[in-house]
Amino acid sequence: MKYIQRYGFLALLGLVLAGCGTPQAMLFNVEVMTPKAFVLEIDEQNTSVVATCDIHVKDSSAMARIASGAAAYLEEKNALEEGSVGAYTIPAEEYKGTGDKEYLEQLMMATGSGVLVILDGLNLDRFTISREFNGMLGTGTFVTMRGKVSMTVYDAIADSTLFNKTVSDSIFFKIPYEESLSEKSVKNFIAANDTIIMTAFGQKLAEHLCNSWVEEEWMLIDYPEESAWHNAYKDAMDFKWEEAIKAWMPLTEDKNPEKASYAAFNIAVACQMLGQTDLAIEWLAFGRSKFDFSEARQLSLYLNNHKKTLERINR
Repeated sequence: MKYIQRYGFLALLGLVLAGCGTPQAMLFNVEVMTPKAFVLEIDEQNTSVVATCDIHVKDSSAMARIASGAAAYLEEKNALEEGSVGAYTIPAEEYKGTGDKEYLEQLMMATGSGVLVILDGLNLDRFTISREFNGMLGTGTFVTMRGKVSMTVYDAIADSTLFNKTVSDSIFFKIPYEESLSEKSVKNFIAANDTIIMTAFGQKLAEHLCNSWVEEEWMLIDYPEESAWHNAYKDAMDFKWEEAIKAWMPLTEDKNPEKASYAAFNIAVACQMLGQTDLAIEWLAFGRSKFDFSEARQLSLYLNNHKKTLERINR
């Protein structure tokens, strides 16, 4: 979890809307790391991006731009200085895969890098041009470029393939109005900005090797007028999840089944914030056995799907 921020509160749906004993749904935002099978963490090991290109194709320089964009993105995400990650191209006809140890050893020596991110067999679809409304960018002419490439991360020193997958991605951008009045002007704009476009696509490819975060809205249940509940909530908002769990624990034995269920719900949220998905699922099941409500059902679905995703990645 990257950060937590207060978001406000509103009355829980289906519950009493007023009064001192009203449970409140306290919403907060949290940035959650997207689970990935492999993340390239660059420490002291020199790393380079190597893209294969067809020397017989006129615009083979596109691969150089893609390699450069991927290298820059890896530098940014690993807090490295500009130029720390090399960017190279090699003739596609020379690269025979990671089974060619002699060639890879030569590549390691030539690049001065023990870890090689190899982009091979780029396949770009034709640009798709559409006129539409985009919530963030407004109405206009937009271009989508999709492509896929075989991505291999090879540890040349250990002679080990760390990651190998065909990855697909796309970039989406808006054409300035004055350049969108005809198909020819759109094509001219794309050609004039080819370097920027290919560099951006390289950055998108490199995202597959880096940690990424998505913002999610989560909820805790509080009784602001009751100190035991509200102090636990304040502990949670101060990142003191263990203390909050200890405070909510006796509340799960409340004679009021709704209150007991809400306390268990809070503990489930806290466990997930601590990365303990299995324990969160158990507490949620315990709470729902006392009193079931829609938010608990939604959280149960989320946690079980999250668990399945982690199991699939870790196979």
